[in-house]
Amino acid sequence: MLRIEYGDVRALPTEPEGFPLSDYRLRRLAHLRPELLRRQSIGAELLLIRALRESCGEIALPLSIETGEKGKPRLLSPLPEISLSHSGAWAACALCDRPVGLDVQELRPCREELLTRFFAPEERLYILGSKDRDAAFTELWCQKESWVKALGTGISTPLASFSVLDPALSARIWHCRRGELFFAVCVLSGDPTPECVIQVPLP
Repeated sequence: MLRIEYGDVRALPTEPEGFPLSDYRLRRLAHLRPELLRRQSIGAELLLIRALRESCGEIALPLSIETGEKGKPRLLSPLPEISLSHSGAWAACALCDRPVGLDVQELRPCREELLTRFFAPEERLYILGSKDRDAAFTELWCQKESWVKALGTGISTPLASFSVLDPALSARIWHCRRGELFFAVCVLSGDPTPECVIQVPLP
């Protein structure tokens, strides 16, 4: 099972009142000031709640969420593995029966100063040789983020230390583009193709 839901957060309020948010989410909100970041954070958990209800039926709220050593969130009860992401106007969540990493990215400009710092040599060649460098940059960035999220290591794994163009790694990653939004989901075993990728209204 692998399910992805995403939604536009711009209509959400910036305060959590009225939403059954987890203590994990409330702690994160306490440190977020920009309004868009607060909407992204609230939206990610609302999507998670909705996806869990669709997949698992009735669930106890608020959710019990803890983080691993490197900050990856997970549900305390024996429910699916989760991964959350947001970019610009969008938030997204993934549910899976295996360790999973999800990343979404709005189309972003290719900044050549970032290529050496964050991309492996073959990835840099791929981006620089692409007709649409911005799309290639965003596509690979999104895939790289999904890999370190699936590993649960986050930014402690240098992004330039691996290539998502390596066939052994690319076989673990599914990716697509919908308009200006890029998706990548990585699983550490089995088929990474999601059963569904659904845009849902928020709230």
